[in-house]
Formats: sequence, structure tokens, C-alpha cells
Amino acid sequence: MGSLLKPVVTVGVAVALLSAASHAGAEGDRNEVFIGVGTAYFHSSTDLKAWPEGGVGKLRYADDGVEAVRLFAEYHGRITPTLSARVVADYVDDGSSGLGIDEAYIDWRPIPRSANQQQVRFGAFYPPLSLENGAHGWESPFTYSYSAINTWLGEEIRPLGAEWSLRRRLASTRNTQEVRVFASGFYGNDPAATLLFWRGWSLHDRQTRLNDKLPIPPMPIFGADGAVVGTTPQTVQPFTETDHRPGYYVGGEWRYAHRALVQLARYDNRADPWSFAEGQWGWHTSFEHLAVQIALPGELGLMAQWMRGDTDWLAGTSPTGGPVEPWVQLVEDDFEAKYLMLTRKWHEAHRVSVRYDRFSIDRPDSVPVLHSDGGHAWTLSYRFEPNERFSGGVEWLEIQSQRDLWPYFYGVPRQATEEQLRLQFSLRLGAPAGR
Repeated sequence: MGSLLKPVVTVGVAVALLSAASHAGAEGDRNEVFIGVGTAYFHSSTDLKAWPEGGVGKLRYADDGVEAVRLFAEYHGRITPTLSARVVADYVDDGSSGLGIDEAYIDWRPIPRSANQQQVRFGAFYPPLSLENGAHGWESPFTYSYSAINTWLGEEIRPLGAEWSLRRRLASTRNTQEVRVFASGFYGNDPAATLLFWRGWSLHDRQTRLNDKLPIPPMPIFGADGAVVGTTPQTVQPFTETDHRPGYYVGGEWRYAHRALVQLARYDNRADPWSFAEGQWGWHTSFEHLAVQIALPGELGLMAQWMRGDTDWLAGTSPTGGPVEPWVQLVEDDFEAKYLMLTRKWHEAHRVSVRYDRFSIDRPDSVPVLHSDGGHAWTLSYRFEPNERFSGGVEWLEIQSQRDLWPYFYGVPRQATEEQLRLQFSLRLGAPAGR
């Protein structure tokens, strides 16, 4: 589909969703639908092919032109006074294109009988780990391209299970301080880190839908003796269950009014690295996460997130994609990413944000195959939002990265600089949906 035709298709799908939004609005305040449409012009400077096209680049778009970046609908329905449903669906035309579901869950918030406020979610949802992505449709109100951490969360982390949380205001602090704990048990996220391992970190705004099949750059797979025994699978479905073992995440946070927030969390999918189902391998992936948000003088906001984890994979692949023995491919890689963002909003309509990212993937020296990935990125964004329905802005993104295997397997230099200038216009329609 030509780049000029994409916005036309997006508008056509938007009309259909707006009809649904109007119908839902007529039902009263029990049902709310929020529609978001984003179209942007990109000017990219890179020698690498974009990853949604099967390339090794860290950008979503590697060519110049107009793109319909996303059309999404967020539905929120009140079932009872304490029970609600939320569904987020979107349409994209890159990677695994078409319509898909991002989140779908039931939210139960019982009437509190004490100072403790509890909440339980059942379904498919994002863990509450992002400081950036707090707008409708899990989008960011600060920058158009997410940080490396939140890009990866949007790509490969989407539990299918239940989450319990408890929030309590500390009465001794005159309600200025609040603590929250949360825990989840889930299935269906066993291949998490497959894309991170084969492609490396990236920075963009594409969220993986529950039915997506994401392309992986083709690469030889080596056996224990160093011989090539196969190639990587062509696609990954991050939300597949391969071993019927539940994963978990737990965390806690402290908040001081609207001035400060500190969060600690741990995620572990507990996947069996030998497991294989529906064409997908299990990757045992776990990480620790720290997030800090502070209101600074001069109406500046500071956000920082840090993530460090590891992923293990012991597997073999036949030419038909199934498991074989006796050869073994050992993956035992450490990954780390962090960012620091400063943001300021003035006159209610203008916001400027600047963010610095660092990211890496390291393989132990005992494993001979070169697979390290590392780099840093700068993002500068300006957004103008005169009202709740319209917004526009410009963003500059530069990613400097290096990967050992690029010269050997893809014929590109070990180091690369990718730059992108983005001019975006967004339209929002429908009643604001509750979260």
C-alpha cells in the first residue's frame, strides 16, 4: 500500500469506529469509547532496513513519507458499580498489519471498608511499570517515540492472567503520602525477549497486538560444535504459552502528593527454555525495574527508569521449525536499559520533552557467538495541544548503536547512526474512557 493511501484507509476505518462510538455514547454513561488517529510525516536518515520489514534497524520507519502511524479505539463499559470492562483495539499497516486487540480485561474495584483500596484485573493487560505511557491507548503524552524500556514493554510484555493491587494513604502524613503494592500471576508470555535477543533494543511507538506475528531478522543458528545447524524463525508471537507454567510480577511504590514517586518491581515469566509450542520457543526471562518521578522547580518534571534482567534459551530448530536433539544452542544473555527525561508544559497547550536513553545486551565470554548490542539515543519533542481533540508536534530522534554480528551476517558496519525527524498530527474523538 502506498504511503499516500495509508492515511485515506485510516480515515475510512476511523469513520466506522466513530459510528460505534456514537452508538455507545447513546447508551448513557455506562459505555464510553475514545478514538485516536495519528498521521505523521517522517524524514529518516539510516542505512538500515526498518525492523517491521524484517531489517535490523531500530526505527519503525526507515523511508521518507507520510504514514498512518495508528488508529485505535478504547472502550470502557461499566457492568456494575464495582465491575467494569476495558478493551483497546487498533489498526496498523506495518509488521503484522490489520486490526488487533492490545488489551482486554475486567476490572473489579470493591467498595473500600477501610483505608485500603483494592483492585483486581483479569485478562490481558500491561503491567503498571511505565511512567511514560499513561495516556489513552497506552500512548505517551511526552514523546511520540517511547524509550527503549517502554518500547520493549510494548513489544513483548503483555501478561494474560490476574493482577491484584492495594493502595493506602498514610493518615499520619495528612494524606500527602500513599503506598501501593501489586502482584500478578499470568500465562501466555513465554517467548518474551525473543525479539529483543534477535533484533536488539529499539525506539518507536508500535505496540504489539495479541494476535501479531512480528518479523525477526534471519540469522544462522550455531550448534555446540560451532557448526551452522539452522536459521532463526521468521516470526515471533510474544504472547504464546509454551510450558503451562505461570509467571509472575510483583512490585511496590511510594508516592508523595504530586511531587514524587518511586517504584520497584520484579518480573519473571518462569518459562522453561526447552519448551516449544505453536512454533514458538520458551525463553526464561526476568528483570528488575526501578522508576522515579520528581516535580522539580520551574515547573519541570523529571522521569527516570532503569531495567536490568537476563534471558535464557536452550533449544534446537529443525528446517521445518520443530525441536530437534541432541545439539544445544545456549543463550544466557544479560540486558539493561535506562533513560532520563525532562519535560515542561506551559500555557496548558505547549510541552517540550528531552530524553536520553542507554541500552545494552551482553553475552558471557564463555559463549563464542558474538551477540552484544549497545548504544544510546537522544529524543527531543515539542507538542502543541490547543484542546482535547487536536494535537500536533515535531520530534527529533537520534540512535547511535553497535552490534557485533551485523558485519558477519548482514553485511552492514558494526556501528550505525539512525536519525529521524517526525511531524505528527493527531485527532481524538469520543468521550474520555476511564482507566
